[in-house]
Amino acid sequence: MTIGREGSGSVPCLHYPSPFFTIYAIFIAVVKKNQKVNIGAEFEADAIRVLRSIPELNVVTARAWDSGSDAFVQYGDTETPVAIEFKTRVSSATAHLLVHQARRLKIPMVVIAATMTSKAREILAEAGVGSVDGLGNVRLELPGLIIRITSTKRAHPSAVPTRLSGKSGLIAQAMLLDIDRYWHVSDLAERCAVSAGLAHRVLRRLEGEGIVEALRSGPNKTRRLSNPPALLDLWAEENRDRPLRQPSFLLAQTNDHLISSLCDGLETAGVDYALTGSAAAARIAPFLTDVPIAEVWLASTADARDVGAELGAAPVGAGPNVVFLQERDDGPLAFRTRENGVWMVNVFRLYVDVRRDPRRGREQGDHLRREAIRF
Repeated sequence: MTIGREGSGSVPCLHYPSPFFTIYAIFIAVVKKNQKVNIGAEFEADAIRVLRSIPELNVVTARAWDSGSDAFVQYGDTETPVAIEFKTRVSSATAHLLVHQARRLKIPMVVIAATMTSKAREILAEAGVGSVDGLGNVRLELPGLIIRITSTKRAHPSAVPTRLSGKSGLIAQAMLLDIDRYWHVSDLAERCAVSAGLAHRVLRRLEGEGIVEALRSGPNKTRRLSNPPALLDLWAEENRDRPLRQPSFLLAQTNDHLISSLCDGLETAGVDYALTGSAAAARIAPFLTDVPIAEVWLASTADARDVGAELGAAPVGAGPNVVFLQERDDGPLAFRTRENGVWMVNVFRLYVDVRRDPRRGREQGDHLRREAIRF
């Protein structure tokens, strides 16, 4: 937990407890559209309990406040009106909508939710929107007040309609790769080789999330991606790959030699593949000076050990420079692209794959997004 107080210039942060100051914060009223919100509701009460658990932070509810705000925070000699949004669940897509809403306000916003994804908290924080969730994560940055608490609790899996993973993730990729297109359900289903029912459920969810916009109705209804960053964040957040992994070692003098030997060998063997991870990212948006491991998705029907043996890549338990990846289907190969004679996953799939790399994957993903995706 970190609590700080604002001074001139930068804002120093102090680790609590500190004998030098006392915090008094009062959430006075919560009103939405002239109707008082029930603070005693389950997830709202959880959020209030989180705030009350902070030493010397006093949280009370009182009469409606007639200042146009939903609540009023008092800290020392500072009083700050805030807008409060209550949500049952906040995903990255919801966070994008809340940020857009917060930018139209003249006062700070605080979002309180029963569950909130880590990416959603990150998006809200970058936009200066406060957040509190039922797990105990708190981030408030108001004039004169900084509170940051990171909980160690884990959320229970919740039911999400048509999660963007597997075949549903193909729909997200198709729309990201053709941002300006208006899609009929049947066209999108055909493009992704999925059922029309699945395409319809995904589009209906994305429309509800404010990520796609609709034109016309009935059989002529089409939908177009209206918020690409939100869709990319949502897919990156919900995608769950569980690949079979075959770590191997292929003798090569340089990174370039490794990639050319690997990909040339796969093509000679007639194996469908797509280079991914840091090795692929380095070819379009260099970030790391050294790429120790080349990851490559193989067709689901290929035998990774036989493929490795044909290429001269020996399976190893430690120190691999090649990792063969396989899913139950060929989804990771969907929309692959040819770059400088090498098959690579599409740039959006690459972004998602790079981010799961424990070796500075988040930084490299952010760099790839800035340089190659640009939203």
